[in-house]
Amino acid sequence: MDDSVNLSVSMGDVEASMLNHNVSFSSTMVTSAGDLSLPKLSMTLTEAELLKLRSRCPKNGVDSPNASVAMETSVGVATAQEDVEAKEESVVDLEDTLEMTSNGNQVKPDVDPAADSEADPADYSVPEYFKGSIVELARRCWTSSTEAQHYTKGCYWSPDGTCLLVPIHLDGMHVMEVPADLYSTPAVPSTRPLSKLESAVHVPEGGTVYDCVWYPQMNSLQPETCLWLATRQHEPIHMWDAFDGSLRCSYSGYDAVDEVMAAISLAFSHDGEKIYAGYKRCIKIFDTSRPGRLCDDYPVKFAISCIAQTTAHPNTLTCGNWHGYIQHFDLRCSHKQGPLFTLGGHKGGITQLRYGEIGAGEWHLFSGARKCGKILQWDMRNYKKPLVELKRHVDTNQRIQFDFTADGHWLASGGTWGSVNVWDLQNCGDPTILPLHSDCCNGVALNPAMPILATSSGQFHFTDQSTPRDNVTLNGSETTELPASDEVHQNQREVIYENAVVLWWCGPTG
Repeated sequence: MDDSVNLSVSMGDVEASMLNHNVSFSSTMVTSAGDLSLPKLSMTLTEAELLKLRSRCPKNGVDSPNASVAMETSVGVATAQEDVEAKEESVVDLEDTLEMTSNGNQVKPDVDPAADSEADPADYSVPEYFKGSIVELARRCWTSSTEAQHYTKGCYWSPDGTCLLVPIHLDGMHVMEVPADLYSTPAVPSTRPLSKLESAVHVPEGGTVYDCVWYPQMNSLQPETCLWLATRQHEPIHMWDAFDGSLRCSYSGYDAVDEVMAAISLAFSHDGEKIYAGYKRCIKIFDTSRPGRLCDDYPVKFAISCIAQTTAHPNTLTCGNWHGYIQHFDLRCSHKQGPLFTLGGHKGGITQLRYGEIGAGEWHLFSGARKCGKILQWDMRNYKKPLVELKRHVDTNQRIQFDFTADGHWLASGGTWGSVNVWDLQNCGDPTILPLHSDCCNGVALNPAMPILATSSGQFHFTDQSTPRDNVTLNGSETTELPASDEVHQNQREVIYENAVVLWWCGPTG
């Protein structure tokens, strides 16, 4: 991406890339045959330097495991070298890790190293949501007209919480980054100025994007893992690079007459080695390391609208269809056996399935459907009837997303009326309603690393094309000019659009 910095160290010219101002250090251990007790590293850091570096890196638990291991190893070797009175100098200059402004001045991180040293890294592993008032952090809007309506189609956080993927109708897909000042901020003041979200990567794909999913092992410190899959109308499955927006490879599904089919839904296996693609009459299983058309087919009777998989049973797959049923398949069995069981309860087609661990040793399934005003929570150990019905407003056929925190404490869902419903799953009760948008809130995503809620709004508005033009309000701020004709004024109506992506701070406020 644009904000990438490379640091080169000796002993092999190891190069580490940085995304979103994160630094990854790699070191090479060299031992001689004569002295095996004292390894030598290509880079050593003192404790004071480590404190300054950690103040620059995000404290949200998304750092690369390789980086943390390299730093801990460096500290141990530096201590050993001090004991033997070695005078090896540090290879990395601290000044090179500071952000540079346009005029060449260095920007110091707004973090107190003393306060940072007292903080417990475990505090940032699971963010604490809804501990204070909600503060709007950043916003990005798209305009619409009767000829082209650029509404959003959901939003998806990357697994490390640094990037937000947003599909836009007739405008492809956008990848946006979290504002840099939020990485080192335990609390956000209510007077923080509003930031404008810019697209770090824009894939100007035409047509309708059916589904997209991040690679589950994605880490911004490892560029080779920064990718996502997307399927769109009349096209095969594409794998896109999150750094430069280039097309890495494609996975093609073919029908009986050897024509390319578009997948309706996508899902990675939890280890990222398999790709599950739902089609109209089959599930195709691709090997991630082998692009092309080679895959395993698992025939089904209905179109697969969404897919979910639990870590407790990696050989099974839970699929939803447009007929309103949820089916659980064992991929080890023949397709002639059919699903292990079928769940009902929704009156419309299933649009989203998510597994979440609620309590120790329990695994629950959450399901949502189009034109169905409830989210069903299922205990998959006893699936005869749902445990809980969570009410929401869904009046259209579009997918209205829901998401929950990693600890299973909070569940948030969008709605057709523009509000976000938040449930406390540990204390079942009525939801907290947050009126955040003036149009349909179709996307809700809770950041896995920071207490940031991402929401997206917009929907297709039916307008009468026979009239000269409808009176259209774009994003609630602009109105088109209409002729002063009596006939036009009789047919005009006001249509309010809000096609926006907004980031909200839901943690402690200062």
